[in-house]
Amino acid sequence: MATRGSRSKKVKRIFQQFDTNRDGGLNREEMAALVVVVNPRVKFSDEQINAILDEVFLTYGEFIDGEKGLTYDGLLWTYDDGAGDVDRDFDAVVRRLWARPSSVPAVRVTVGDCCLWV
Repeated sequence: MATRGSRSKKVKRIFQQFDTNRDGGLNREEMAALVVVVNPRVKFSDEQINAILDEVFLTYGEFIDGEKGLTYDGLLWTYDDGAGDVDRDFDAVVRRLWARPSSVPAVRVTVGDCCLWV
């Protein structure tokens, strides 16, 4: 089990990887990309992704910064609440980063009319 300090560093790295526009929040498209990458064996439908995002944005509404989306503190809180496994998710993100340059194509995440490549 990771200590709180190392957990927060891992969450920060996950957050930074998916905050692609660097505005300090994870909007719906960025959160959708996170959900897909940390669950590589699951093939989500658009409806499933939207339901997950609706729940996250409703449950952690106090950590939503307008159009920017879920803040770092909000993502940290989701992990503290047990909504994900920091170590597993961090490993999935790291594997994706190391594997992606030549051997793994980017994942296209589409939510509504928006699309993001990670």
